[in-house]
Amino acid sequence: MQKDGAERIKRETSRSSIWTAKITPITFALSLASGALAQTVITHTGIILSLVLLGLLVVTAVIFDGVGVAITSCDRARVKKLLQSHAKRAKIAMRMMRNAEKVNNVCADVIGDICGVLSGACGAAIAAGLSVRSGAGAGWLPTLTSAAVAALTVGGKAFLKGKAVKNADKYIAAAATLLSYIYTPRNKKDKNR
Repeated sequence: MQKDGAERIKRETSRSSIWTAKITPITFALSLASGALAQTVITHTGIILSLVLLGLLVVTAVIFDGVGVAITSCDRARVKKLLQSHAKRAKIAMRMMRNAEKVNNVCADVIGDICGVLSGACGAAIAAGLSVRSGAGAGWLPTLTSAAVAALTVGGKAFLKGKAVKNADKYIAAAATLLSYIYTPRNKKDKNR
């Protein structure tokens, strides 16, 4: 009996190590690509488009953090009931819940944190650009902008986390619905082909 428990822990540790080995370089590549894209947008466009990018980054960070929280709080039976008339969406939701640890990691840590870091850098770059243009009192502008971006991100995450915990089932059903437009889960039979 004790041997079975030790083997199970060893398998779980091995799976966790494999996941870590996969997600770390993926995160690096995603961060590098999205950072380069954000830098290009900020450098080669006007202030309005840069502010739109900043807003999108903050909203994306907040939403994905909410999904990360909801996936750890949802009730499988209630999600299934919400999606009972939508087989594809239900299948996606069940797969998400079976892989809750990975979904949480991707949503909250990978996407949420990358967007959070990029929004801070984007805000600082916008402020630096405005400082160069305005001159007077410009020394405080980057600091104030970074503080405002951080406050909006943290405040948004705090607000949405409460909603995500209380409405986790609906949140995951909505995420599965959105995913169903771009993703089709494979059957186990398809995997063997």
